[in-house]
Amino acid sequence: MKTRILFVDDDPMALKGLDRYLRSLSSEWDMEFVDSGAKALARMAQSPFDVIVSDMRMPVMNGAELLNEVMKRYPRTVRLILSGYSDRNMILKCVGSTHQYLAKPCDGQELKMALQRAQQLDQSLASEIIRKIITRCDTLPSVPAIYSKIIEVLQDPECDTETIGSVIVQDTAMTAKILKVVNSSFFGHGREIVTPSEAVAYLGTDTIKSLLLFENTFSQWPNLNLKGFTVEGLWSHSLHAANAARAVATSEGADRKLIDEAYVAGLLHDVGKLVLAVNLTKQYEEVLQLARTDKITMSAAERTVLGSDHADIGGYLLGLWGLPVPVIEAIMFHHNPNGALQKTFAPLTAVHAGNALISTTWPAIAGLPPSSADMSYLHALGLDNRIGAWRGALSKAPAQ
Repeated sequence: MKTRILFVDDDPMALKGLDRYLRSLSSEWDMEFVDSGAKALARMAQSPFDVIVSDMRMPVMNGAELLNEVMKRYPRTVRLILSGYSDRNMILKCVGSTHQYLAKPCDGQELKMALQRAQQLDQSLASEIIRKIITRCDTLPSVPAIYSKIIEVLQDPECDTETIGSVIVQDTAMTAKILKVVNSSFFGHGREIVTPSEAVAYLGTDTIKSLLLFENTFSQWPNLNLKGFTVEGLWSHSLHAANAARAVATSEGADRKLIDEAYVAGLLHDVGKLVLAVNLTKQYEEVLQLARTDKITMSAAERTVLGSDHADIGGYLLGLWGLPVPVIEAIMFHHNPNGALQKTFAPLTAVHAGNALISTTWPAIAGLPPSSADMSYLHALGLDNRIGAWRGALSKAPAQ
């Protein structure tokens, strides 16, 4: 079945250009083009679309407003913004409702890649095996209410660090946990951070949002009766993986957006293990036993016992949460980076490499084979000679 994509732009010449440029992909994609948000919603009410790509600046209903509405009505639709409007306040309005923001003019190949990645993720997350596993799960971690409030606050053009801090401080437990993490040696600042507003100012909103998701997810399941598997161990491994992913991305001169996405993905890359361990405890005991007996990775053991692994389940969950495509991709392919369409340095690269760098010293589960870097993947990116540099960058980064 073809992937259905709806393009929205009030400029008819822009729509004609997109139609002409993407016509070669008509055998794979069923594409439609409309010139307003109202028409887009009317068309989606008639027939579902897998992906919507909207311009930002449009009269009556702008792209942010449109995608906010699409998120409410059609949460499974992948939502992309394609715009030349770079005003910070307008971009903030897309936070939470947009899977990916592409700058305009957008390189044609970049647009094709973004759409192909969205298609690949949609097909992967819709697999029958994953659906069967998820339907057997009684409990899935939810996006914390405080996270939703912060997303709402960020869409206010008057938003500042004090406002965000005032939302966080409403949740005493979350405030304590964030301040504990922020004041750990991971962040290497020279003074104690004592308020949520200071934490936001120091770390930035993207890192704070990721810490909220991370802490909430892990705190939902504080105790697990599973030999050799602890929430504390997975928590520590995830923090170190995030730190390593950030060090790798920084050493490659990545921009702030990519570094932040790498950190978010590093924090949440193993959330699928929690979902499986909590909901399918008996089967997960089999997974652990198989991994120990055959000395294979958890991912390999999960696929043998369950037919899918924690990376797929984590990607599915993050897709439901509406996290950016590069983050979802990094989660889904962190053990199999060659499976991703993106063949340049990306958050996936940083998470894959970072996870390999720390898996011996800070394993998610003790006594199992550590993750290793896929040298064929790194070689294809021209990065196979960078492992030593990444290890050096990580050794200089603040460590817990």
